[in-house]
Amino acid sequence: MTARKDRKDLRLRASGMIKGARQARNISQMQLASLVGVSQPLVSSWECGKVTPGIDDLVGVEQALEIPKGSLIIGIAYPTPLETGI
Repeated sequence: MTARKDRKDLRLRASGMIKGARQARNISQMQLASLVGVSQPLVSSWECGKVTPGIDDLVGVEQALEIPKGSLIIGIAYPTPLETGI
């Protein structure tokens, strides 16, 4: 697997996990952006898979959505076999 493919996979996993967690808590992109301290267009870019969120942003998302510390980051970096189709 190439480095470019790896980055794309990380970006897509991050987008799905952030969007799913946000929607599960019934929070708008604008509300999440306000809680994390970023713009709504940036949250949209994360969720569309256009931009990979940084570690600080992921920690902010975890705190804002009350996700256990590190679980979002680990889930993105180390997906379960079910998520990868293995």
